[in-house]
Amino acid sequence: MTFADRYASAGLAPNPTLIASRQEPAKRIVDNITNDQIFGLVGRYYGIHDFDFSWFRDEFQKNDQSFSLINNENETVLLSALVLSDLVEAEKPVAILALISGAAAGLRGPVDYDWLLQLAKQKRINLSVEDRKPVDFEAKVNSTHTLKLKEEVAALPENDWANLIAILGKIRTESQQSMSNMSTQATKAIVALKDENEYLREESQMLWWIFGGYSSSLKRSFSTLSPHQAAVASSIDLGTLTTSYYGPVAASAMLERVLSLSKRPKGAQTTELSKVLDSFSKNDLQQLNINHSKLPARIAPIATAIELARTLGVGAWGNLFQEKTGLSATLTLEPLELAEQIYCEHLLGQFL
Repeated sequence: MTFADRYASAGLAPNPTLIASRQEPAKRIVDNITNDQIFGLVGRYYGIHDFDFSWFRDEFQKNDQSFSLINNENETVLLSALVLSDLVEAEKPVAILALISGAAAGLRGPVDYDWLLQLAKQKRINLSVEDRKPVDFEAKVNSTHTLKLKEEVAALPENDWANLIAILGKIRTESQQSMSNMSTQATKAIVALKDENEYLREESQMLWWIFGGYSSSLKRSFSTLSPHQAAVASSIDLGTLTTSYYGPVAASAMLERVLSLSKRPKGAQTTELSKVLDSFSKNDLQQLNINHSKLPARIAPIATAIELARTLGVGAWGNLFQEKTGLSATLTLEPLELAEQIYCEHLLGQFL
């Protein structure tokens, strides 16, 4: 759908003047956006008003002095979604991962325009597959030569020093061009082999990790952990092993396989986030490392919970968690949902 189509579907009765006054600043934002501004757009998409949004208002007021974040609240959400959709289509990792992470495994829904979240999820899958496609390249590196120059050298008379000097210059130029072409061919092949080797190494490490059934973060077998504990540890382990922006398309299947190794407790199983994290020892919490320093709390709630739990201690972090994320510490997620959420937050943190 076009920019105008999205306006019409939102019931905002667009006209050519309005579309022009919105489309131009939206394009400027896409071309010059920062990561912090992307988080602000994602926040507005999910109805979060904690982020500074004055830059957004100022940009649209350049084309329309009447634009207001208060009077144009519904339109602001739509414009945020439209800018984010352009960033997703442009394959910007921060936009894609932040949109998925901000949904908090379905605990938080967008104000409107569900199509954007579905677009981000599908784009992540597509790119996960695309990144790992084998690259075709020519294995043979060929030199180049000029047939006419060879004939000139053969026809050169004896003691014709002037023409000899000219031909030597041509030989030098031909040699440089040949080396440049060979270097380009070799570089293309080496880059393709390097990427292929990285993905093969990543795949090998992940397979050994699954086969071993051992958490590299907690330094013990997954069979000693409850399903929710295994979800936390396995997602961080897998995130650390991931070398790409989005991870393999089979990441969920690998996490599910690891969760099947965990021990099944007798009786009712506690699934509240607060009790899951409080079940880890202080030392264990110190080992659960996510690159969270640049992650907004509301975009990465579980990483925030882990940091608060190890900083404030058992039972003392719940209130601050709710204040920072807008979610209750008693939230419940199935083990696989929890693992997928942490994995996405981990990938986003690694990219930043």
